[in-house]
Amino acid sequence: MGDIFGGGDQTSTVQTQQTLDPFIREALQGSVLAARQVASLPYQPYGGPRIAGFRPAEQQAFDILGQAAANRVGSQQLAGATQAAQRAAGYGPEQFQQNVAGFMSPYQQNVIDTTMARLSQARAEREAATQANLARAGAFGNTRRGVYEAQLAGQEDLNTAQTLANLYQQGYGQAASLASGLPGQQLAASSQLAALAPQALAQEQAYAGLLSGVGQQQRQMAQGNLDLAYRDFLEQRGYPVEQLRILQSGLTGLPAVTSETTTATQPGDGFLGGAANTIGILGGLNRLFPGLF
Repeated sequence: MGDIFGGGDQTSTVQTQQTLDPFIREALQGSVLAARQVASLPYQPYGGPRIAGFRPAEQQAFDILGQAAANRVGSQQLAGATQAAQRAAGYGPEQFQQNVAGFMSPYQQNVIDTTMARLSQARAEREAATQANLARAGAFGNTRRGVYEAQLAGQEDLNTAQTLANLYQQGYGQAASLASGLPGQQLAASSQLAALAPQALAQEQAYAGLLSGVGQQQRQMAQGNLDLAYRDFLEQRGYPVEQLRILQSGLTGLPAVTSETTTATQPGDGFLGGAANTIGILGGLNRLFPGLF
């Protein structure tokens, strides 16, 4: 009773203190140490090539196109086509006669001159045979012999003249026909040459395109190998960081602290010492001494 009503009443104070679990503390310390080690690693640059260069086939294709441009592939055909068209456009009587004479020249040598030489030889042979026949017949000095020889010579001359005229007519007709057809032939040749110009350039471009396609496939494979080597390098360089991440992920979800509760008893303010404690004290007395109040 005296303790309850006197100044020796006691009060208790509850204090809660949060501390790290030793296992968690050790794990966190290890994680921090590992992080410091990873952070202290120097930067490691990549020393290998990143971009695959042009392949030899591609370079050859570039050279072909460069040479085609430098040599103006197709320009010779176009120049020839232009010249042929100009000759056809400027074809006139004077040029026609020159061409006829040009065609007649080989005809004169190979046909007319050869034919006349054969005729002359045949005439000499016939005259010799005639004289031999007349000699065997004893017709030397005969007036009729002279007439006969004159008639024979006249006939020979006529035949020769007719043959020569026919040859000239035939030759000139052929030469004129060939000369007349030259403008058309020149225009046709001009058209063909003009068509060959883009074909020549297209052929060079097609050949270069084939080489370029092969080179591109080779370069793609080389680029794939370079990319693979760079990815491997990145994985190797990032391996310590990945290991640290795995280590730190193991700490996720673990309780970081533990609680400790302590109780301290302190002297109170006495009976009814505090207005706030009156109801509590009366309640305590009623429990100790039922029926007191």
